[in-house]
Amino acid sequence: MNIKKINKKLSKIRDNVLDTDHISEEDKADLLSLVQEAIMQSKADEQNKLPKDISPYLPIADNDNKVLTTEQKFRLRLIEKTGTGSSYVH
Repeated sequence: MNIKKINKKLSKIRDNVLDTDHISEEDKADLLSLVQEAIMQSKADEQNKLPKDISPYLPIADNDNKVLTTEQKFRLRLIEKTGTGSSYVH
């Protein structure tokens, strides 16, 4: 967005409102277009911040097939019995 363009439009709207003591339909349309332009620009900026390839950020899933410890087996049985895995188990 061009700041000078926005400033010029807002100055024009301000001057019109000061001259007529009310906001005209044309001024409302100009304000609405400025807001919509700002929203569209912010959405575009947010999308540009997202990485195109997220695979380096994903954890690598592997199966180590390690035997569970006694405590892990106890917790697993407890979770299976309660069916929730609530914070009380941990």
